[in-house]
Order: sequence, then C-alpha cells, then structure tokens
Amino acid sequence: MRDAASYRVYRGGTQVAAPTGTSFTDTGLSPATAYTYTVAAVAADGTVGTASAAVQATTTGYTPTCTTATNYAHVAAGRAHTGGGYTYANGSEENMGLYNVFVTHTLKQTSPGHYVLADSGC
Repeated sequence: MRDAASYRVYRGGTQVAAPTGTSFTDTGLSPATAYTYTVAAVAADGTVGTASAAVQATTTGYTPTCTTATNYAHVAAGRAHTGGGYTYANGSEENMGLYNVFVTHTLKQTSPGHYVLADSGC
C-alpha cells in the first residue's frame, strides 16, 4: 500500500504490534523457538492492506536445564569429568569435590556442554 500511515505486525496470526515506522523489534520471546510473521500496511483512513507473505524467524539462545545427581552420575552422564580424585563441572571447571556416589550437586547447563554449580537454586 502506498503512503502507509502505520503497519500491523502479526506473529502466528495474532497482532503483536502497530508500529508507525518500518522497523519493529519483538520482545518476550522464548529462546531457540521459530515464529512466523506477516505485516499489513494501514492507510491514514484506517484501511488495512493485504498481509505480506509469511516469513519465519528463529530466536537464538539456550534454555538452561538443571540436574541434581551424585558426582559419579554427573561424570557418567557427561556433565562433569574427573582429575586427581576430584570432580569438575564441564565448561566452568568448578570443583565439585570428591569423585564418588556420596557427594551430590546440582549442575545448571547454561549452554551446550557448559555446566555451573547451582546448589543454591536453579
């Protein structure tokens, strides 16, 4: 539509914005998720034009996960490794204590292959 006064931005068929300019930043989205968008121009008299072809955008990011287990189980699952009788979180290299089944920790995976101690909460 020529001389658009504003636009309507739709995510998954639901209107999420009505910017007056030609750019828009969507917020509050989930990480690593695909979204489909269309846009329609709106004339000064309120007439809404035909919606654009749909485009897909995928957010970046990583959804952290937490696992509570013994140091032995963390090593067996590939979340940690051993050295000199101690256990270390993969990625952060945080010392988790002795490598055995009597020590339990919570590890938070903050990105693929990177774990941090999260005993105080996840």
